[in-house]
Amino acid sequence: MTAQGTTPSPVKSWRQDSSRESDHYHLPPPTFDLDVWVNNYEGALLPLRLAHVAIHCPTLARQAITLAISHAKRSKDVRVYVRLCDLAGQLGFADLGTPDLGWASKQEEGNKRELSRLEGELRGYKNNLIRESIRMGQEDLATHHLITGGPPPDPATVQSLGGTGYGVAYQAFGKMRDYCTTPTHMASMILRLTYTAILQAVSAQQQGSTARHHLDLVLSNCSRLRTCGVKEEEQVKLNPIAIAMSGIAHLGQANYHDAASAFLSTPITYNLLGPVHNTDFGRAVASANDLAIYGGLCALATLSRQALIDRVLGGPFRAFLELEPHMRKAISLYTTAKYQACLDLLRRYYSDWSLDVFLGVPASSIGSASHVDVLFAHIREKSITAYFSSFSEVSLASLASTFPHTSSSPTAMEDEVLAMIDAGQLDARLDVVNGTLVAPRKDLRASTHEEARRAAEEVERTLLLRLHKVNVVMAGLEVPKSKTAGWEGHGQGNGLMY
Repeated sequence: MTAQGTTPSPVKSWRQDSSRESDHYHLPPPTFDLDVWVNNYEGALLPLRLAHVAIHCPTLARQAITLAISHAKRSKDVRVYVRLCDLAGQLGFADLGTPDLGWASKQEEGNKRELSRLEGELRGYKNNLIRESIRMGQEDLATHHLITGGPPPDPATVQSLGGTGYGVAYQAFGKMRDYCTTPTHMASMILRLTYTAILQAVSAQQQGSTARHHLDLVLSNCSRLRTCGVKEEEQVKLNPIAIAMSGIAHLGQANYHDAASAFLSTPITYNLLGPVHNTDFGRAVASANDLAIYGGLCALATLSRQALIDRVLGGPFRAFLELEPHMRKAISLYTTAKYQACLDLLRRYYSDWSLDVFLGVPASSIGSASHVDVLFAHIREKSITAYFSSFSEVSLASLASTFPHTSSSPTAMEDEVLAMIDAGQLDARLDVVNGTLVAPRKDLRASTHEEARRAAEEVERTLLLRLHKVNVVMAGLEVPKSKTAGWEGHGQGNGLMY
């Protein structure tokens, strides 16, 4: 419904796909306390985080949706408030599902008056042709669109949906470009564009739309942020934000290797930045603890054991891991070949990470598996491959006891191993009759003959080259060394040099 409560809103509500009945969408309680967790975040992304928790964790659903509605009512975004009330009704909380239409109508009227005032001021600034005033007026207008969710849509025009919400704020911030007179102004604008694009991506994912375009905008703005030409002392504050936000964008696009590289490159100063150009990305988007989780999982899923030792446990990223000791311990267990203990520790925090608004969303538009599910699957496959590399033959029963499967099917391990072999991730063959996984046997006799043949060819080639040199010398075709090399380039003498 609209703010006045008379017409159904054309804006989609949060996705409630009843066909997805996996464990991921019915999570057990997490290890964190929701009230303490909420205090780590602020801004327009907080209600979206709480809505994600309410949808996927039944035990925290009522508390999360109550906090989300309370936070939304303290803001100016009426449509987010109404959508949260609709979500509460869908979740079965009838007492929370009825929006306060009086407050919504009053707030909507106040937003319209504020919008008219800001637009009038901006027109006056443009008439006076004062660039700095125009820039500031455009920034105030864009910020108003950001905190109010943009102008209300016109129900009669379907195309108007594309020009509402955070998209209007993004366009308004982009119009500041023509009036920026210093690199600092450009940096401020790019930071706001980055933050707005992230909001667009999260909002699109929760409404069942693709977020790839918005994530591409985040990557583009992060690249511009690193080359905006500000002074070095200011660039030091911008680089951690640019690197961390590009990592989140790569994570959202399921480019886990690129995401790991970005997170591992993020300076620990990110944890101490505070507000930069009036936006605290550590509280508004992702904290240093979040980056430790994102980077640790992406690194475990994509990097080799030696790279984990050198770049993660032994590199600058270890300072982030100190904030999340369980993630550091999981990586340490993997590097010491304690794969089962590593997977068990990761599984203990599965609910926590699935309730994260960036990790817990579907990794693909064609499947229900979240980024956490995909990363866990990659880590498990790497663990099985590394474990099997030490043996020439392993029974499926031993493999199943070392890597317990979540499925109760008796052929679950066999099916998983076959899938890995077909995908080329595991170099082995499966003996179904004996129930064993066998490494490919190397013919030592043939390999020895092949090495001998290559050595003979190399010796023959070396002897031919030496014989060729001897023939050149005996024929007098060898070019003698220049006797004038000592004074070459000094401009002395009249002789010619070759």
